[in-house]
Amino acid sequence: MRALLTKHSLLTPRRLHALHVPCLRHAYTTTTTAARLPHFLQISDEVRSALAESRPVVALESAVYTHGFPVPDNLALSHAMEAAVRDAGAVPATICVLRGKARVGLSKAEIEEMTSAAGKEGTVKVSRRDLGFVTGLPFINPQRSFVGGTTIAGTSLLAHMAGIKVFATGGLGGVHRGVSSTWDVSADLTELGRTPIAVISSYAKAFLDLEKTLEYLETQGVYVATFNKSGMMPAFYSAESTIKAPSVLKGAEEAAAVIYASHALGLQSGQLFTNPVPLSHEIPHEAITDIIAAAVQKARDDGVSGKDVTPYILSDILQRTGGKSIECNRALLVNNASMGAKVAVELAKLEGGGRNQAASGFMPATPSPPVATPPAPAASPIAITTPKQPQPTPTHPDPEVIVIGGLALDLSCDFTPPPSSSPSPSSSSPTTTSTTPVLHTSNPSSISETLGGVATNVSHALHLCGTPTRLVSSVGTDLAGTWALSQLTARGMDTSGITTSATHPTARYVATNTSTGALFVAAADMRILDTLPAPALPPSARWVIADGNLPPATLAALIATCAEKGARFVFEPTSTAKAARIFTPALPLGAVTAAAPNVHELSAMHAAAEAAGLLDTATAPEWWAALDDLRLGAQFRDRLTHLGAGNGIGARLQAEGVLQKAVQLAPYIHTQYVTMGAEGVVVVHYGGAEGALGRGAVEAEGVEGSRIAVGWFGPGEVLQEGQGGGVVGVNGAGDTFLGVLVAGLVRGWDVPRAVGAAQRGAVMTLRSREAVATGVGAVMGE
Repeated sequence: MRALLTKHSLLTPRRLHALHVPCLRHAYTTTTTAARLPHFLQISDEVRSALAESRPVVALESAVYTHGFPVPDNLALSHAMEAAVRDAGAVPATICVLRGKARVGLSKAEIEEMTSAAGKEGTVKVSRRDLGFVTGLPFINPQRSFVGGTTIAGTSLLAHMAGIKVFATGGLGGVHRGVSSTWDVSADLTELGRTPIAVISSYAKAFLDLEKTLEYLETQGVYVATFNKSGMMPAFYSAESTIKAPSVLKGAEEAAAVIYASHALGLQSGQLFTNPVPLSHEIPHEAITDIIAAAVQKARDDGVSGKDVTPYILSDILQRTGGKSIECNRALLVNNASMGAKVAVELAKLEGGGRNQAASGFMPATPSPPVATPPAPAASPIAITTPKQPQPTPTHPDPEVIVIGGLALDLSCDFTPPPSSSPSPSSSSPTTTSTTPVLHTSNPSSISETLGGVATNVSHALHLCGTPTRLVSSVGTDLAGTWALSQLTARGMDTSGITTSATHPTARYVATNTSTGALFVAAADMRILDTLPAPALPPSARWVIADGNLPPATLAALIATCAEKGARFVFEPTSTAKAARIFTPALPLGAVTAAAPNVHELSAMHAAAEAAGLLDTATAPEWWAALDDLRLGAQFRDRLTHLGAGNGIGARLQAEGVLQKAVQLAPYIHTQYVTMGAEGVVVVHYGGAEGALGRGAVEAEGVEGSRIAVGWFGPGEVLQEGQGGGVVGVNGAGDTFLGVLVAGLVRGWDVPRAVGAAQRGAVMTLRSREAVATGVGAVMGE
């Protein structure tokens, strides 16, 4: 069994971090860019969380590790640069391409994987032009995988897509000497001209034509400044050159102000802040000039061209300086990482100090909204709420299910693009040009309000399915809270578990959607749940469902209470950021009856379990014994490859590490319903009877009756977004799935029947503007 813990084994975790994309919750379609993007781009949990909380983040390139420094110096450099960023108060986001995906933010294992690939076949340098190639080919053929070191251009683009505004590196690419005959101009320069990213570097590499590089940057509209007090531009190896800087800044605070204003103005070009190499490591300009000239001439004589020029010349300079150039390079890289972090910290202060953040990119961070509740418009259901005379408290049957967590006012802003001013050639009518809202301005939208929150939606679905359910949550003493309670009462739901807080406003979730119904960006204020205690369970409660909005202490108390009372505990992860909250070092085996994560939330849960020491043979021997008893081997792994009736889903889920993660978590979470949108649901079931997941499932029986089964349930119906596609909105589809699923399980249905009904219920909600389709109970009779 221990031999299975190898790089390619079923039980080996692959750190596939969740992407913070416009679809923040369960999405059941894959036809839009937002739905396709996770196949090609992933942002680590740490980076995504930092962006969502408006904490400072610094992007770091990776070509310097794959095509610059040799093994193992590149690994040491990577650790040093990330440490410099952290020491200055920011979060590092090293960017590269691994296993067919561009990754923003790397784990230690991924950094080791990247740096160990330096100089090997399949390791490529990745600029903007290469991104489609290095991610597209592995998408259709996993055997064609690359390790991609991203250049300044590639890193700038990916950082901007993730919402990162500050990028620290060594030396910029530029205009090469002899450009009149070679036309060799680095893509770094054009990228800075069209991407709003702030780059901290020691200017361009010294063997380039530094004067023409500065002229080219000016043409591209790139702001260039230096931190050199002398006012002279640095020259990579040298603290000063003979070139006067266009602008001089005193330090990080002034640089942050430039960045802040640039984003507020909506400028789409970047900024270059040049930071001189520490004097203790510089090679004086007069000493390096002749060496560079000789290295450049040798490259010409040897016929070196294109992207091979830079590494060739750097290698030659290294030899001619007796190794001093690489020490200089290392020092300036670490120094720039530190300065980049200082700039990011100052920028975060500006954006968080009572000023509205001007988010960049099409995937902006989502800071929490202000505490104060603005006056509602006249058409709002909140504004017209007038407390009525007290009514008799309705009686409800004893609850079989307790649902605890989010109760929120959901505002959906559906973008309604105006017609373009000029008609298309084939039509006499104006046409729309975009389905996506425009950043940095107001957008015409259709705005509607519904009652939402994960726990509320789940309990509503259970209620509509006829399952006696009690919602446990909290509202504020504001109009939103009054309206929420009236809506629950109007639905006939049990509100006896709802408390009122005098210190926090009612939770709110604000979603901005594209004109096709896909989520573009959202913001949530769930602070009212931070102090929500675990409730006492009535004797009738056989199931408890908790969402990830609850604080870890409340979740731990609920798990302990369920174990004491013999109730089943179900966890709804809610988001990748909150999926980790149940994983503490004290989590016992079998503590969670079931969970319903999507693939990104599953990855976050696995990472959290690892971090808590729950997946370590030394710190969690009981977990290891439970897995070891299953006797999983190559035969089981090979059978999983054929999961999904030959559609390739099993092989792909193994290649992406999804099944490995679920199997490793199974001793703690006995049934995992991993939702994959239009690709269906994978169920991993630990224990239970033979055949529990129906025909087509892959099962393995170990010693002493231990058993694990993996089943795939294809989608009953795939909806398309857009005109006539059937999707009205994606909010609440995942919550509906879980509510209907548990309703079926409470009735004693087997897993295949319950999953099928849950999928049909989710489709009904996708066709509805409501968070849960009002007719969803009909699926229980089908």
